[in-house]
Amino acid sequence: FLLNRSSDLHGAAGTFVLRGKGTEMYENYYQKYESEEQEVLVLIQRCLGAGYYKEGNFWDMTAISLGMVFPDGSCVIREGRVEWPLSEEERNGEYGWGRLARGQICRLKLRRMKPSAVPEHTTPEKFNAWLLVEVLEPAVSCPELEAYWEEYQKPVELNDEVLGKLTLNRELNWLEGEIPWGDGRISLSLEIDTDDTETWDKVRAFARKLATDAAHWDSELRRFAAKELTELANDWQSSDEENENAPELTEEDFMRRIQPESLVLSWDGNLVAYYDDDDLFFGHVIEISGTESEGLKYANIAG
Repeated sequence: FLLNRSSDLHGAAGTFVLRGKGTEMYENYYQKYESEEQEVLVLIQRCLGAGYYKEGNFWDMTAISLGMVFPDGSCVIREGRVEWPLSEEERNGEYGWGRLARGQICRLKLRRMKPSAVPEHTTPEKFNAWLLVEVLEPAVSCPELEAYWEEYQKPVELNDEVLGKLTLNRELNWLEGEIPWGDGRISLSLEIDTDDTETWDKVRAFARKLATDAAHWDSELRRFAAKELTELANDWQSSDEENENAPELTEEDFMRRIQPESLVLSWDGNLVAYYDDDDLFFGHVIEISGTESEGLKYANIAG
């Protein structure tokens, strides 16, 4: 396929059309999608961003969709992906981040991703990915999608007897709140499947276990991080002229200095805790991860 743009297509709609034989740049990318084109009304949640496509030395932009209305009139409310390739120059322009916007309902020409191209960890129905061929109308009226968008924007809050108030962040598929931890409070993020309330119950049960025994978990997280990272912290400190003559840190020093900031739990039992490094790594955050069934597994620095 050849990505062909002309002046009459270059406007507010940010339209491009795929035509002709393939170019080496995008050919493999387009092969992931079926040849059939469908004209679909699409509700956009947000533009997620661009990933680098190594095989062709270009970028792969993705927007998240919330629902689609097909030519037969069927309305499918399910999260999906609308994707398109673009060059480095186009990535930050009208064909990139500004192409599809939050809450936009538009009429698009799309091609469905082939089942064989869907990542192994998911299914075609769950991944629900489409190639954007053309923006036919950047703004259209659709009562079904408009009603869903209105409902989607309403805040959702839960009052948990242990965790307190939790607020649904639909864009990240998280329940968010704060819990007591040590001498203060930390932010809590619970990863869920928004459409499956069983995942909400599972991750809240996991969070309650940690919250009700916060002192124990705080100690374990500090101890594990100290065991894994104290030697590295000493290397970092010795590389700084101001600290090169300072006494060597012990694991007890490390445990005492780091401070909890946030906790991220997932419904399938994954755990990630973030601790402030107290400048042991010059402002990088300490990340400690593990699982509910296997315990703590990794500690590293990030950010």
